[in-house]
This record gives sequence, C-alpha cells and structure tokens, in this order.
Amino acid sequence: MNTTNTTNKKFKLSQLAVMVGLSLVSNHTISAEVVNEVEADKIEKISVLGSYIKGSDTVSANPVSVVTSEDMEFTGAVDTADMVNLLPVNSGAENRPDTFTSFYNQGTSNVNLRGLGLSSTLVLINGKRQTLSGAKAQDGSVFVDTSSIPAIAIDRVEVLKEGAAASYGSDAVAGVVNFVTNDHYEGVKVAGSYHTIEGYDQDDKNVSILAGFELGDSSHLVMAASILRRSNLRGWERPDLVQAAASSLGTGFKLTEDAVVTEGPWAGNYSAGEQVGNPNCAGVGGNILDLDGDGDIDRCGFKYGLHYNIVNEEEREQYYAALTHIFTNDIEFKSAVTFSDYRIIDNFSVPSLPNLSFPTVAADNPTNPFGVDVLIFGRHNPTLDFSESRAAPRSNETFRLEAGLTGTLSNDWGWSSSLAYSANEYKITQPEMSLSRLFLAMDGQGGPSGDMTFNHFSTDLQHDPVMIDWLKTDFKSTTKTSLIVWDGVVNGELFEMPSGTVQGAFGAQFRHETYKVSPAENSRIQYDAAGNPDPSSNDFTFLGQVNPVDESRSAYAIFAEMEVPLMENLTMNVALRYEDLDTDSNLSPKIAFLYSATENLSFRASASTSFREPSLSQFNADVTNTVNLVDYQLNPDGTPILDANGNFIPNNSSIFIRQATTGNSELEAETATNFNLGALWSSNSLQVRLDYWNIAYEDVITIESAQAVLDADPNGASIVRQDPNDPTSTLAGISTDYFNAASIDASGIDVEVSYGLEFGDSTLDLSVSWSRYLSYDVPVNGETYDAVGSFNFGSFVRSMPEDKGNFSAHWINDKHSVMARVDYVSSYTNNRQGDTIESFTPVEVQYRYVIDFNESEATVSLGVQNLFDEAAPFVADGANLSYDPKHHDPRGRVFYMKASYEF
Repeated sequence: MNTTNTTNKKFKLSQLAVMVGLSLVSNHTISAEVVNEVEADKIEKISVLGSYIKGSDTVSANPVSVVTSEDMEFTGAVDTADMVNLLPVNSGAENRPDTFTSFYNQGTSNVNLRGLGLSSTLVLINGKRQTLSGAKAQDGSVFVDTSSIPAIAIDRVEVLKEGAAASYGSDAVAGVVNFVTNDHYEGVKVAGSYHTIEGYDQDDKNVSILAGFELGDSSHLVMAASILRRSNLRGWERPDLVQAAASSLGTGFKLTEDAVVTEGPWAGNYSAGEQVGNPNCAGVGGNILDLDGDGDIDRCGFKYGLHYNIVNEEEREQYYAALTHIFTNDIEFKSAVTFSDYRIIDNFSVPSLPNLSFPTVAADNPTNPFGVDVLIFGRHNPTLDFSESRAAPRSNETFRLEAGLTGTLSNDWGWSSSLAYSANEYKITQPEMSLSRLFLAMDGQGGPSGDMTFNHFSTDLQHDPVMIDWLKTDFKSTTKTSLIVWDGVVNGELFEMPSGTVQGAFGAQFRHETYKVSPAENSRIQYDAAGNPDPSSNDFTFLGQVNPVDESRSAYAIFAEMEVPLMENLTMNVALRYEDLDTDSNLSPKIAFLYSATENLSFRASASTSFREPSLSQFNADVTNTVNLVDYQLNPDGTPILDANGNFIPNNSSIFIRQATTGNSELEAETATNFNLGALWSSNSLQVRLDYWNIAYEDVITIESAQAVLDADPNGASIVRQDPNDPTSTLAGISTDYFNAASIDASGIDVEVSYGLEFGDSTLDLSVSWSRYLSYDVPVNGETYDAVGSFNFGSFVRSMPEDKGNFSAHWINDKHSVMARVDYVSSYTNNRQGDTIESFTPVEVQYRYVIDFNESEATVSLGVQNLFDEAAPFVADGANLSYDPKHHDPRGRVFYMKASYEF
C-alpha cells in the first residue's frame, strides 16, 4: 500500500532545475500541529498560513480554514473551483458558466473571500505568488486563475480569512488562499470520475494520474496530469433556466412619417413616430411587446437565452511536476513546473446581436413595405433556429516555473529564498456582424457578388445563408500577463525571556509584472486627432472595441516578524511590511494575540492594515462591455416621469447596451483595517471555532455602475441615446470610469464545529461550517446602504446572501463509508424587481468502498449531487439568465461515479 512520505528526502539536481538555475526558495507558511481528536494518537505536522516563524505558537491566532484532498475525495468535486466552493466564506466568486456577467473571464475560476471582490483575495501556490489572469471580471476585477493545477496534485487548500498585507503584501485585503501541492507523494495513483445531469446528455469525464518516486538516495520526483472533457447543456434544453433572458430588441421599426400599406403582412395605417413589430411575432417564437397599451405589436422581442449555454463544452489539460534534492550540507533544492490549457469550445451566442447604431432603411429600398424612411430597432437575424447559434470560444493557457534553496545558518536559524516565473495567455473570440457590410447589403451591394440586398422585413426571418455568412465577423483579443517574484527569508531565535524564547523572521521580496492586450485590427479602438476614441471606427453592430496595452511595473518589499511569549499562556505576534511600488508606498503592521485560558479553551485576537495597488488593467485598459439595465419613461424634455411617490417610472423591460469604460491613471491604492476576535474549544471529540470579523475598506476600486449613472441623470453627459436630438429615444450606451469608491464597512461571524464519535468498528464525524454577514455598509447617493441580503443590482457590490453554510456527516466502517452533506444559501431580495430570491438547500450523498489488494488499493464511489433535484431559485434578471450563478448551481440532480487505483 502506498503512502505519502512526510519526511524530508535527499534529492539531486535535474535537467529541469538547471533550466531555472540556482534560485532560492521561500516558504511563506509555518508548521503547526493539527490533531485528529477522534484518533488522538495521530498527530500530523502540516504547514498553515499566517507566519514566517518556524513552529509559531500563534498560528491559532489566525483564522485559517483547511480543505484537504480527502475532503475532496468524499464529495463530487473534480477541480480546484469545486474545492473553493466548499467554503461558506467564499461569496460571489465566478466559478460557473455565465455568458453575461462573466463575458471576459469564462474558462477561469477564482476566489472571493468575504464578498469583498475578486481582486481582494491573494492566491498563492505553495506559499508563492502567481500571475494574474489575462481575463477580468465585468466589474473590472483582476484575479489569479485557480484552475491551473491538477486537483490530484493538491494536498490541501489553506484559507486565511483576514487581511495579511504585513506578511504577503499587496492584494491580501480580504485574506489569502494557498494551494499546497503533494510534493512528497510516493507511488502511483490513477483516478477517474464521471458526472451526468439526470435527464440530459451533459456529462463531465475526468482522468488523472499522480506519480512520485525516489531518484537515487537524495532526490524525489512527483508528476501529475489531469484531463477533463465536458459536454454542453443548451439553454433551449432548459427553458426554465432562461425564461427571463428576453430582449425588446428583436424585430422592430420606427416610422419617420405617416404611412399606408395596402397589402401583405405589413398592411395597415401608421403614424409618424409609431413603433411596429413583426406581425408574425408569435409565429417565429418572439415576445409580443405592446409599449403604449393600444393592442398593437410595437416590437417583437427576442428570447436570446435559448441560444446560450447553461454548461459550456470544455476541454482541459493540466500538468504538474516537482523535483526536490537535498545536498550533503542539508541544503534543499526544489523546482516545480505547471502548465494548463483550458479551452471553451462552443459558448454559444445568438445568431446576431442588436444593432445599436439603429440604422435607417431608406424609403426607396425595394424591401421596405412602408415607403417612408424606417429606423431599425432590433437585430438582423433574430431567429430561434438553434443551428444558427454562433460559437464564442475562449482559450486560457497558464505556465509556471519555480525553483529555490532552503538551508540552515545554525541550529537556531534558517534561511530560504526562491525565484518564480508565471505567465498567462487568455484569448477571446466573440461573434458579431459587420456594420459596414450591412450598410452595403441594405443598399443592394451585399454578398460575395456585391449585388445582394438584405431584407429586414421578412416576417418568417428567412435569410439567404450566403448573405448571413458574408455579414459575419468576430471580435478577437489576446491578453498576456506575467509575474517574476523573488523572495528571501531568514528566521530563528532572537533571545530568551522568563516566559520563553522570542523568535523572529526577516525578509525581502521583489516583483515584476507585465500586462499586454493585443486586439485584432477590427477590435482595436481607433483615436481621433485629439486622442479621443473615434466611435465611427467601430464596425460591430453591438460590441465595443478595446485599446492595445503594453505595460509593466515592479515592487520591492522588506518585512519583519516577531513572536513574543508575554506569559506562559499568552503569546503575541507582531509583523511589519514596507512596500515600495511604482505609484505609491505602503507600511502595513499586524498584531495578534493567543491566550490559552485552559487546556481546551483559547482566545485569539488580531488587528492589521492591508492595501491593494490598482492593477495595470485598471490604470490603462479601455474596454467596452455589455450591460443589462432598466431605462425610464421620460418627458419630452428628457426628464423622468415620476409616480405618486416621486420615483422614476421604469420601462416595461430591461435592455442590453454598451458600457464603455476608460482606464484611470489617477487611481489610488485601496486600504483596509481588519479586526478579528475568536474563541477555540478543542477536546478529544469536539472542536469549535468562533470568529467575529470586521473590516473597514477604503478607496475601493470599481467601475461606475451603469445603472447608477443612468439613475443620476437619464440624459447626462455620459448617456448615449439613439437620436442625439431626442432625449426620449432608445438608450444605446453609457460611458463609465474606474474610480475609488468611498468605503465598505463590513462585519460578520464564522462558526466551525466538528464532532467525532466511535461506535465499535465505526466512526462518525459531524461538522458544521457557517458564515453570516452582520453588515456590509456602502455609500449610495450620500446615504449608507446595507448590501446584506440583496441582489445589489445597480451597485458595485455583488449579490450577497446573509448566510452560507454546510453540514456534513461522514460514517466509516472498515472498507465502507457514507457521506451526506447539506449546503445552504439563504434567501435575498431582488432589489430591481422587489421580489425574493428563495433560499437554496441542495443535498449530496456518497457511498465509497475501498478494495485492498495487499500492495495496492482501489476505491469506488457512487454519489448524487442535489439529491432532491432542487431547482435553482428564480431570478427575474435577464443579465443572469434566470438564476444567480454566483451562488446557485443550476444543473439539478447530478449522478456521479469516482474510482481510483493506487499502487
């Protein structure tokens, strides 16, 4: 039977290590004892976050949660995103397919501790920094993609749930997530899993291998690989999940003069300014919109959600290798390499997007039945023929190479130093239609032959496929990021006090990062002579363009840490870090206390400051997203019509528009002050952790809310309407900026309880993990708004249920085990619609059987996720289909099988 080797091995240098050179290693973690209270004789030394000091007694003063590889084995999790989703403290991450609110970051995964934003959590791999992804979130957040490491190579995920800038520097505002690999594994393990949604063909197939072995007397090599193949689940297969995803811009026209049509499907009398929809709207599956209540079809809406995917077709390969060598003088060398290739194959989009230029079909156009100029309010191919759905693939490649040395200076002092390089390349392709070619086709000069005419007035939406193919184009852009990090640390004993030894750690760090955006020529923003973006250069009907960026910067840091035993049962840890950045500098202190009241009961407290420098993207990148919002009924002068309570009266439906966002070189660093109070109880069978946390977060960087800009002035300088001379015309776009929001004042409680029982040959482990927000106050229009329990539409805050938690029971008897797990997300309010998004309580069960072959072992697991097939709560918001992917898994009941063989 194969085991994981927990002792240091002696290793020799490999060819891979020579590529890196003799760079030096710094491990940002410390050792601490974790006791399995059910079997108290099993004591394992592991590394956890929070200190550079060896054997720190105050590690328990840091609120750290750990998800182990064993935890993953006993669930249906298949990758790192699934591991992170097990944590209730993770709120608002983007780890599920989401075409609309994750437009620029599909095919990635991330972490959002405390709901403070993707950029506020520092992600480490084996205690070292990783490059930011080339992808970014809709709100401008940048993040580390956590999907690069094969899950089979991960030993555990450590989560430090408080600011940690004093130890780790910029970005550690909400906390730190550290992925620790199993670099001392010995043997070979082959594993596979299969997941499928009940009643549908969608499935996930995963095959992984982990191998570790000695190379002579002093070297050890670990290699891992994982391959995932995921098939899609289309929106038309699950119309219940996309029912809210409908647009008013399907087929519609606005007449510029009175008109009379005597025959044909468009026959009727029309007035100047009247809006007219497809008379065959019901026949082509559209939504009939009667905007003025007169019973006519003013617009034929489009059920766009049916074209999109609930689950994308994906292909993923991940590779990892680590080599360790110990020299005769006990200096340890370690190198590791990681490569991942993540491809979204389909990511289907609609056949055509709305034309936000609202072009005019001339009166003399042979296809125009009205005989007067007509404005188009819609899209050019609003068909529900799903064979015409267009693929929008994504490609995400990540590479990482690290190496270093650790050693001792004396019996009491050690040193470590490392060099790591990581890089990411993210490619996006989004289907569009060429505006210039469309204008040619409207004038009878379209198609490959140059003599074809596009007919917008076809009531059955039948178009020549040759013409449609000729109109097609794509938005394309590639973003590359990289990071070089050098760390160096010395640590050891400083001096003696009556109550014990004072220990210290001192170190330095250098970082250099790059950020490069390379759009295709037709996707590149063009500028006029004054340096302003030229909108006439945009040849897309709906999407915007991006600017090329090629920027880099460096940062330098020094830090110190001391652990002082004030009394036999009271220990203090203090840390201080200074960072010199390209645009700023920062001094971050931290202090923590651990008081052992009894053998079983301890109390902890900590206070710290943290900060985050604006990203190179936020400083420099101009980008256009699509955003879904609600416009208002307006008076002829453009002022909003008010109801009896003085509130704006919304239009009947929401609308997707362009949101153009400009980088801001004047941004300041975000800063935060963190407080944490905790109590810990630990006995032979019961462990309880209770934490209260509070964070005052200042100068938070975000993109102005498009809805908030519209609400402030529906015809302000940042608003773009279809007709510049008509302030009541259809909304077409909004210009926004990155800015430093005023503040976030947030607080909450975390509870973790585990209880172990023995029944003869059986054991039963029970656990509860719960997170509750007490407050999350943000400024809105000069007033304080509590974002807890709200969908937070129109705010930079993401949807925020008040409570998230889970309960699990795990029974083991020899070769048999059964696991049951209940996850809970509390209800919250849809502040746009005023209704309630219901609570969500999926249940997972798993049976696992171990087969022992003396020198090898096999396991087989059968499980069901969402056992009772609970539907994802309905969200009446077209921008999120009909559910909230940040908190709810929409798939329904999922059956899975997992198997492994280890020898």
